[in-house]
Amino acid sequence: MEDLSNAELTKMVDVLGGIVSKEYVSTNLFERIKNTLDVYPYEVQREQICYAVVMPGSTQEISEIMKYANSIKVPVFIRGSGTHLGGNYRPHVPGIVINTHRLDKLEVFEDYGYFECEPGCIVARVADRLAELGYFLPMAPGSRQIATMGGMIVNNTSGHIVDPSIGKPGDYVLGLEVVLPNGDIIETGTKGLRRPAGTDLTKFFLGGDGLLGVITKIRMRLVPQPERAYGVAVYGDLLSLARGVQRMYMERRPAPLFMEFLDDRAASFGFGLRGLEPPGGSVILFVSIGSSGREAADKADKILESLKGEGTIDAYRVYDMDVWHKIWSSREVISSNLMQQLGTQLSSAEVSSNLKDLVNCMKDCVNFNKGLPILSQLDLYLFGHIGALTIHPAIMIPREWDDERKRQAIDEKFQREKELNLKYGTCGGEWGQFGKRKEFFIKRYGERGYGIVKGLKEMMDPNNILNPGILEGYR
Repeated sequence: MEDLSNAELTKMVDVLGGIVSKEYVSTNLFERIKNTLDVYPYEVQREQICYAVVMPGSTQEISEIMKYANSIKVPVFIRGSGTHLGGNYRPHVPGIVINTHRLDKLEVFEDYGYFECEPGCIVARVADRLAELGYFLPMAPGSRQIATMGGMIVNNTSGHIVDPSIGKPGDYVLGLEVVLPNGDIIETGTKGLRRPAGTDLTKFFLGGDGLLGVITKIRMRLVPQPERAYGVAVYGDLLSLARGVQRMYMERRPAPLFMEFLDDRAASFGFGLRGLEPPGGSVILFVSIGSSGREAADKADKILESLKGEGTIDAYRVYDMDVWHKIWSSREVISSNLMQQLGTQLSSAEVSSNLKDLVNCMKDCVNFNKGLPILSQLDLYLFGHIGALTIHPAIMIPREWDDERKRQAIDEKFQREKELNLKYGTCGGEWGQFGKRKEFFIKRYGERGYGIVKGLKEMMDPNNILNPGILEGYR
């Protein structure tokens, strides 16, 4: 579409101000840039900056915004906290950004067995409130202090949580309230504890990459807070570490709630940040769960039995919670602190392995940046959610590089990620399937598979108003 004239822009801002009130519409350049940026290391282009940032406070206001945007054919982009770590996209044309931070209502209905929240609720706030009442939120992103519930649900990502342990957040979603691209409002799912069989409209929007609607309310089943036990295993090399995880599954041990790993350098760096002695190798950190402390402890002991083997330096339970929090936080803060200390910008890939080929996949990730024109010049760290068989090769991009070189590095990263996930027959489990991963989706699921999603988008959003660029793969 053509850029709006000054008169058209003024009129649009006035109309939006009439919907949400003028104080919740911003044309400030800083706000517009901030709501267009993402975690990619290169700068936003002037032609991508949005016209205005709108901060609605209700579902009805979002509905009115979408209706108006359709009437003037201006695209709308949805923004939570902007913490998406990879595979997302940037707006490729100016438009309206809906920032959801005012949609932060949270209600717990214990007598119904569920809670409801709006998409702007911060994950940590929801988790803390549920914990006060004895419940557990089945999602744990590393960015939970700023990540929003809407972003988690639209990607159906559980963060650190191991899928085989308790599943995805979508397994607990009972229903959604959604504004369709044309402004219509629908409700999906149920208020019962048994999720619908057959056609359930929830599935169109849960993990839907933001293609088909704006989620404005989330209803999730309450999950009792489990008891926990904690363990660490240290390995002389990453291949021995991968074999330990294979043994755990092949020996039919109960899957842990969390199982993270750090390569030797990342572990030494992270432990040092927390005042801990370097572990002396690559490490696995895990949390087992049970309905009682005894059950959680028994599961932890069984997991440790499997993790011990050739190449294991040490494997032990952690009983001191202060020590455990230091160990666990060494993993959680690794990315931000590496960037700060090394003066770089970190960008990590998401490589998922199948169980049988985990050792070979680890080898490939160790050599992730080898043979590539740009990435081979860069430092590489390995960490990730090894219990979910997910490895994050993290490349450290110098801040002083120009934008074109940074773009080339990111493109090489996604190309190598695509090659490995195709090789092992897997797909991303955290960060969505489109945006920068469009070509992977087509290779993995075929033109027919891509056509199905494209057809749904065209049917529900004929003007391509909502989040254009995700499906098309604009960067």
